[in-house]
Amino acid sequence: MLANDIQLALDPAALPRFIAVEGPIGVGKTTLARRLAETLNYDTLLEAVEDNPFLERFYADPRANALPAQLFFLFQRTRQIQQLRQGDMFRPVRVADFLLDKDP
Repeated sequence: MLANDIQLALDPAALPRFIAVEGPIGVGKTTLARRLAETLNYDTLLEAVEDNPFLERFYADPRANALPAQLFFLFQRTRQIQQLRQGDMFRPVRVADFLLDKDP
């Protein structure tokens, strides 16, 4: 059976309001989050990796640039979560390619 052929019979009231896909860099979190959202007809909440001005420097020298890169992502995620509070209450389920709780 192909993934596109799967019929989901889920009780909407039993579904979580937020689904997070978490894992290391480059494993396909965004791809999986997009596919889940498309299959379940949910909104996505994705990291804007291309907006991080510290990422290129992080890859060049991770030890020296890890903190600024991670802080950028933490602040970006925090802003996204805050905007959800003001979002559309009739489309409450979102699929994200990050988990805010992973950053202390």
